[in-house]
Amino acid sequence: MSSPYAARWQARGAFQGYWTPPGAGGAVPVRLVVEDGVVALLAPGQGPAGHVDVFRVPVHQVTVSSAAQRITVTAAGRSHVVLARPIGPVIGPALGIAGTAAHLAGAEGLRVAGTAARAGNVAADASAFARQGGPAFLAAARQAGVRVRRVGYGALLGVGFAIGLLVVLLVTVVTVAVLA
Repeated sequence: MSSPYAARWQARGAFQGYWTPPGAGGAVPVRLVVEDGVVALLAPGQGPAGHVDVFRVPVHQVTVSSAAQRITVTAAGRSHVVLARPIGPVIGPALGIAGTAAHLAGAEGLRVAGTAARAGNVAADASAFARQGGPAFLAAARQAGVRVRRVGYGALLGVGFAIGLLVVLLVTVVTVAVLA
């Protein structure tokens, strides 16, 4: 016999990513799943199904936020961050530093190459997020009744552009004030 609430809990979505356990030195592959009114973080382990539950919480006790290539699930007052590519947040700043160093050294070709590499890193993060089920997980979580907030790359790029523009204006004002 079918439950009258069956349609409400049909939402099924999974995001495969990487999570760093507290006190661990590295990221482990995990699955973030929403189905049957529950959100679960599953890590490889010795359980009967081949995994262990990091947590399994009813959807009404969970909030999900997502920005760029990560999904953050807050359950029972603890936040769990799952990344599509654990190396992406390391590569981006390293390329930024390399580009700045190249600019200070007067190597404009290397600075441009660093900027292009950073754009490629962002594209790789976005591709991994989509390929590993990020948008599907967020849609299923919304459908199941989870409070979901998403800030995509467009908004992040817009904020970055606005901050850059403000820095240029500030430097211009200070330069004019000093030279006047």
